[in-house]
Amino acid sequence: MDEVLKSSEESKYKWIFDLIDESHKFIMLKNFEGEIIYINSVLLRLLGFNHDDIGENYDFFFKNFFLNDAKKIDENIYDITLNSRYGFTLRFKMVDNFLDSDDGSRICIISTLNFVRSEFNSVHDINAYLDLLYIRFKIIDMVDTGIILIDKRKHIEYLNKAACNFISADYKKIFHKDVEGLLKSLDESIEFDEIISKQLMVYNVKNSGHFLSIEVADTYDDKFLCLILKDVTEKLRIGEIIEKSEKFNLMGALAASLIHEIKNSITSIRGFLQLMQIKEKGDPAYFDTIINESDRIIDLAMSYLGVVRNSQNENETDLNELIEKYMVLIEAEAKQRQIEIVKKLNEVPMVKMDNNQLKQILLNIFQNSFQAIGIGGKIYLTTRFNSYKNKVIIRIADNGCGIDRENLKKVMMPLFTTKKDGTGLGLPICKNILSKYGGDLRILSKKGVGTIVNIYLELRR
Repeated sequence: MDEVLKSSEESKYKWIFDLIDESHKFIMLKNFEGEIIYINSVLLRLLGFNHDDIGENYDFFFKNFFLNDAKKIDENIYDITLNSRYGFTLRFKMVDNFLDSDDGSRICIISTLNFVRSEFNSVHDINAYLDLLYIRFKIIDMVDTGIILIDKRKHIEYLNKAACNFISADYKKIFHKDVEGLLKSLDESIEFDEIISKQLMVYNVKNSGHFLSIEVADTYDDKFLCLILKDVTEKLRIGEIIEKSEKFNLMGALAASLIHEIKNSITSIRGFLQLMQIKEKGDPAYFDTIINESDRIIDLAMSYLGVVRNSQNENETDLNELIEKYMVLIEAEAKQRQIEIVKKLNEVPMVKMDNNQLKQILLNIFQNSFQAIGIGGKIYLTTRFNSYKNKVIIRIADNGCGIDRENLKKVMMPLFTTKKDGTGLGLPICKNILSKYGGDLRILSKKGVGTIVNIYLELRR
């Protein structure tokens, strides 16, 4: 019922609203109870607002946001001071008169406001002043940096659109509110006094995943304090990535040096073993096994070196045959762990790739699967050719513990690991090797269900 009456009242006054909006004078309309029912556009603009900002309740907005002080001078004359959105106050003489219809009946009260000690001599001066304010504060509203102006009582005198966006609130709901309560709504850990003393603080805003910096800026006015708000989430993430990248590059350089030394040492051991094999008349199978394992260590080290150098040993390879060859070693470990490996190797084209690097990829991924599943688990290995994408796909799937969503986003990041003895280099190395051949590595996983790893090898024409 109230909404019907309100709608009826609005339609009753609509023509008056339109009329006073065309005027260059500062005008408000009141009902006979003294409630503000409309403020014309030129007065709103002077105070830094428009009709959309106000909504429908002009009386509430006027009494709670605009009105700073009012003194009755005569029966229908008032000396009033109004707050501007821009952090200062304006003084007016307000004269109330009745607005009459053609038949002499009273429609409402019309209030006309005139500046007290105004420097404006004409409507042109007022419009020039309004244009200047509008342009300056429009620019401030366009920046993505939040700006909050605070008085000595810690009440908000002004904030731009970016600041409103940071705190997810409408201007009219927080104008003249206490800034400490506002900051606490972002996060309980934010302390206003701490910001003032340290001049710059960074906070992790609750339930947002964003980091917000709050800085104190000099306003060159003792009456006000200015806070600058910035979303520094991406900046921090980039810094973290750069830091990890530097660590990874350093580890790559150290790995290259270390692998070179390991290769030299194993080569020397291998040479002495061959001499011992010639002199000793024991079972040659023991020496052959030790020498073969020495060769395997050298191959393994050189495969890791593939991270920091390009391979020169690329051959046309029967992928299924190569997998069967390496699976002998992998299946032996699987049997020891009581894990079943189910193979389905379909016919695929020959691929051109360094065999040792492919071997390293398989070893890395199978080791991850072994660690993810317990006794009685299964790993499914399949190969197939996708003619549409011109790629050979190796799929390794397990029914292990799976990876949760947050960690799944990070598994390809160098140095990230959830394992106690992990290095966080296995999967990044695999992805790095595959990228050199136009290939890729994709992981699908669900916590408590299992993990699927798809290895894509592109056929190069």
